[in-house]
Amino acid sequence: MTVNSPPRPAPCTPLGKRLLLAAATVVGMLVVAEVILRIAFPEPITIRFAQDTQELQQLQLDKFGGVLINDPIRFWRLAPHSRLAESGSDTDGPFFGVISNGDGFRENHDIAPEKSAEETRILFLGDSCTFGYGVGWDQTFAAVCEDRLNNRSEVRRFECINAGVPGYSLYQGFQVLDDEGPMVKPDVVVACFGFNDRSEWDGLSDLQHAALAPPGWMSGCRLAGRLWRMTHPSSAQRTAARKPRVSPDEFRGLLTRIRTRTRQLGARLALISWCERFQVTDDRDERTPWQRELDRFARRHRVPMLDLVPLLQRWADEPDQEPQFLDIVHATPAAHSRIAGQVIEILEPVLGNGGSPE
Repeated sequence: MTVNSPPRPAPCTPLGKRLLLAAATVVGMLVVAEVILRIAFPEPITIRFAQDTQELQQLQLDKFGGVLINDPIRFWRLAPHSRLAESGSDTDGPFFGVISNGDGFRENHDIAPEKSAEETRILFLGDSCTFGYGVGWDQTFAAVCEDRLNNRSEVRRFECINAGVPGYSLYQGFQVLDDEGPMVKPDVVVACFGFNDRSEWDGLSDLQHAALAPPGWMSGCRLAGRLWRMTHPSSAQRTAARKPRVSPDEFRGLLTRIRTRTRQLGARLALISWCERFQVTDDRDERTPWQRELDRFARRHRVPMLDLVPLLQRWADEPDQEPQFLDIVHATPAAHSRIAGQVIEILEPVLGNGGSPE
């Protein structure tokens, strides 16, 4: 008589292996969802980038808008390796020639990743006044500073890096320093802001817009970013009364952050308080709240600062003086050249010992 043995139970998969398989399935599904989102939906445009594009359209500067790209943190930046038609061509305009190198700086060459012992790097942060609205890349005060410093020095080599971007506020300038500083390794940082900061585009400041962006790693993940934006609507806040892109209080706080970050990079800080045309032609005693904040900050922290308001007023009173402004705020090539000389003067105490930062 044959006795049938009972069926053997199916082998049990260890719990750890089942959890690993489940996790791999979930990760695979998330990866697929991320790929689908990247294919089906373009990268979301920041509100500030859309607003800046509208501003350029209103100013009939659409061609320059083509060399700007969206950035989730800075709102926009210069597209790398950008050029526009040279001045004097049929497409002549306030932006022409070399616009950016591979790092998004207004330079005709890339910045070497390694800095030699004989090299001093000066990083210029700013807006269109620093970038050089209406002038060639080699006519900006940053480029002229580099030429003059190198011509007078037989020992050191100077690299003056123009990181100015049209439309930038001090918030965006700080982000440039924070992001690019470790790569640039500056010895000196020169910051020039205060004009765009007072623009009123909606009911949120730049800092408030930045706070609405997905934090940290989420900014690079399309799926996480969409989930974040679904749970953090901002349309109601944007309907509030308009406010400056950077308020004077925020401006003061950002100056402190720039000073702290500059120190962390082992660099020295200098400031420029830009002059507007009305302060030369209409009201010579008027100072904007942002200019006053710059002055107070420089005095309180003993930061070298170039105040261009009295300088341009004095230059305007000289006989046979050439025009200093292209419009309400941007400088002519001749003014850029004179400003460069003044920048070098305020940097003398910082660049002591033959050009080595003290």
